[in-house]
Amino acid sequence: MQPKNMPLFSLLIFLLLSGCSSSISEPIHSFQVQTPRPFGYVIGDEINQRLSVEVRDGLELQYSSLPAKGTINRWLNLNKVKVSKRKVRNGLLYQIDLTYQVFYAPLAVKMLSIPKFTVQFRQFGNAVKQQVPAWHFTAAPLRELAIRKDNGIEYMRPDQPAPLIDNTAVTTRLMIFLSVACAMAGYLAWLYGLLSFLPKYQIFKKPTRQLAKLSENELEKMLSIFHRALNKLNGKPLFKHQCPAFYRQFPRYKQLQTELDWFFDLSNEYFFGSKTQLDKSSADKIFQLSKHCLEIERGKR
Repeated sequence: MQPKNMPLFSLLIFLLLSGCSSSISEPIHSFQVQTPRPFGYVIGDEINQRLSVEVRDGLELQYSSLPAKGTINRWLNLNKVKVSKRKVRNGLLYQIDLTYQVFYAPLAVKMLSIPKFTVQFRQFGNAVKQQVPAWHFTAAPLRELAIRKDNGIEYMRPDQPAPLIDNTAVTTRLMIFLSVACAMAGYLAWLYGLLSFLPKYQIFKKPTRQLAKLSENELEKMLSIFHRALNKLNGKPLFKHQCPAFYRQFPRYKQLQTELDWFFDLSNEYFFGSKTQLDKSSADKIFQLSKHCLEIERGKR
């Protein structure tokens, strides 16, 4: 390299090294104080303050440098101190949340301030300090010093209406639960024969009334009436040899198997045999069989 360019080259190297060294040795990369609105506070209000400090890796916060929980002065308390730390690209990020509570009762709007303090970090025995500035805000009285009157009566502003709670989700869930409950109740009512007004539960109602009016001399009418009721329940003509399939489809009627077998034998004897008349006990048995079927369809047996 030419000797005449050496000074320029040396100056360039010096600037680069000085820039790199300052960025490397900087202990605190960024510092932010996040605060709420600086006005509109009354006695008892809480003020949340957040400190975000990004430091180089290895720099440890000295917790003793933070304000201690409890009384700060005669009108200010520190209720909560919360510190979190996480690794970031350039080092460590400390997030310090402070919750203050104001107990000052001014007679008029007054400027107050949260005192300043210094946060300390330490690494290899060396201390690094960062000052947190005082934060100013205004506090107001709960009510006016001079009470206004309106037509001789103390002036009072109306209360602010309470916000309505969105109950859409609760209403939707309630409607779903009610629908499921109604469906289950309907199914149980159908299962136990409580829906007697439905056509399914009126198959043996009319035949039982008709049989009650007939005498033992009207055998064919009695047989035909009960046969029609059984056929209507089965959906097609029912014969004795089809009874096993009938019981599989309507298992509750299996308890009447003996009576139904007797009825089919009596019908076969009348239509294909020599029997033409009924005795009083047989007529009563047909009526009782129809009555038992009516009780089953209504869930009473």
